[in-house]
Formats: sequence, structure tokens, C-alpha cells
Amino acid sequence: MDSRPARRTENRTLLEVAITLVSLDMVTYEVTTTRDVSLHGASVLTKQQWTTNQRIDVRSLQGSFNGFARVVHCQQRGGPAFVMGLEFFFTEGTWKPERGYFGRAEDFS
Repeated sequence: MDSRPARRTENRTLLEVAITLVSLDMVTYEVTTTRDVSLHGASVLTKQQWTTNQRIDVRSLQGSFNGFARVVHCQQRGGPAFVMGLEFFFTEGTWKPERGYFGRAEDFS
């Protein structure tokens, strides 16, 4: 039985950061941006449809953030764009360089 709550339990912070997405299941790669982030997840804009439960390596291009996530959902936004929800299993580093407002991934609780 799945013990996770049905609704999001943590707040997200609006944050647009350039990231790379690399599929760990298939040979898929994309450079895109986040819409918002939290300690355990992120909303990401994509140009392609990603599969639910697909495992992804996520890395920021500006900071030192890297993490492993799974796709929770990927819905067409209108036109050729998609909005993808990610759930992180592991993260480390910062979304943006240290001098910026946003700190470590652990700070988003």
C-alpha cells in the first residue's frame, strides 16, 4: 500500500533555473527550465512527453544542484509544451550560485 499523501504537503518556491534532464531508463536528454521547486520536487517545462515513473538525472546549469527524480506527471500545457512534475529521491548542491538568494536544496522545506 502506498503511504504517501494524496496531496502535496510542502510549499513550492517559484524559481526559474536552467537544467538538464537525462533519462536513466531511455536515451533521452533535454535542456529546459524549472517553474517552481521544493525540498522533494519540482515543476519543469519540457518540449517532449516524458513517461510517468521514468527515472531522471536533474542538474542545474547555473548552480551545483544535482539529483535523481521520477516523473510524477507530464501534461500538455498548450501548443508543443508540457509541464512535468518531478519527485526527488536524492539531491545535493544549490540551484543557483551561492551568492544568490536561493541556497541548498535542503533549504526548501
